[in-house]
Amino acid sequence: MRVRRMSGHVDGAGAGNGAGTGAGAGTRTGADAGAGAGARAADLPGRTNALDRAFALLPARGAAPMLVGHVLDFPAGSFTLDALRARVAGRAAGLEALGVVAVPGARSWTRTAPSGAEPHVTGERVDGRLAEATDAVWGGPLPARPAPGWDLRLLTCRDEGVQRVCFRIDHAVTDGVGAAHLVAALLADEPVPGPHPYRPPASGRSSLAWLGASPFGRFPAHETVPPGCGAAPSGRAAFAYADVPDAELRAVASRWGAGVNDVYLTAVTGALAAFQRRRAERVHDLRVVMPMSVRTREARLAAGNAALPAMLRLPCRTADPGERLAAVTGQTLAHKGSGLREGGWRALLRFPPRLLDRTTTRTPFRLAASHIHIRGDYRVLGAPPLATSVFGLNSPGMLGYFSLTRAAGTARLAVVHDRAHAAAAELPGLWAESLAELSGRAGRPGVREV
Repeated sequence: MRVRRMSGHVDGAGAGNGAGTGAGAGTRTGADAGAGAGARAADLPGRTNALDRAFALLPARGAAPMLVGHVLDFPAGSFTLDALRARVAGRAAGLEALGVVAVPGARSWTRTAPSGAEPHVTGERVDGRLAEATDAVWGGPLPARPAPGWDLRLLTCRDEGVQRVCFRIDHAVTDGVGAAHLVAALLADEPVPGPHPYRPPASGRSSLAWLGASPFGRFPAHETVPPGCGAAPSGRAAFAYADVPDAELRAVASRWGAGVNDVYLTAVTGALAAFQRRRAERVHDLRVVMPMSVRTREARLAAGNAALPAMLRLPCRTADPGERLAAVTGQTLAHKGSGLREGGWRALLRFPPRLLDRTTTRTPFRLAASHIHIRGDYRVLGAPPLATSVFGLNSPGMLGYFSLTRAAGTARLAVVHDRAHAAAAELPGLWAESLAELSGRAGRPGVREV
């Protein structure tokens, strides 16, 4: 198990969770990217949905655009920059989501002129400075219009034996799940099945369940801001992560008869509880935004956001790991059984985009937790990834974004946080300790901090 700490120069984090994709799969440009029967009006070709339009408004009012980042680490020397450019050049034109932009105020996608791979795919040798070079990727601007808003940078660090692919895309164009789909379709040698896609139920569901659990309410600060995270944001982000074998995560889930996602969230709860104990006399339960994917198989490569934000209360005050897990599982099962995802997505699409835009700076959007599992034999130019991570960037007001990405046998827990809250770099290690506690082991043997 490894824990790494990296610092960067970006703000906060965004949200997105759910499904994977396959290289060479068919594409569809649609507004809701898989909302199901409840969003037919937003599902016309070329149309954007309310969430896309809300994200597009951020730069219009002077804020940095929200981005989605996808990191894939490979063994050093796996491929050359020229080979990567050739792969991208041969596939990018066939992925419609990589050829559109969201113009503020517009209700349809704006297609861009083909720009080739050169402005979008770059690379450099970064021996001895992988962390700093990675930070620079997130802080730089996206390609300017008329080019589409995405890029890919290859960082080769032989000192650490890593070749890192960093992909960025405008969050107005897709979410975290969509980005994972697009990168696999852009780079993978063979189709990658990815996670199970969202399957909308046959019957309609009520919107009331989501309205009661949406992140648009008002909550006390102690329920959304951990102790030690009250400093003014610096505008620079830090990226810390811990890698564990995916088999270990699944074994813990099997031990408790629970799902991997519930175990992950319970370990996040334990990490935040330990974090609070180190800095305050009292421990409070904390609310996190949990993105819920509504991206269907047919829309896996479609432009547009397809993730519904819902609130989850993490039972940090509960000391027993089993009781924590039961409390988390109870909430996620209630979300599933209530039809929160289906009805909530229909409700969200009826929100005015400007109202959604303003809510991104509201207090409840302080902590987020997402999970994506990319199944299959993922290889790029013959090389399997060592680990991957998908996360959001530049979400105003976000204090910390927990991201669990599982691929190629490795589960990577990443925490993106503002550098003003340097202590948050402890969270991946605390998460690993909490996971070990759930597994029945003491401590966290094998963890190496870098």
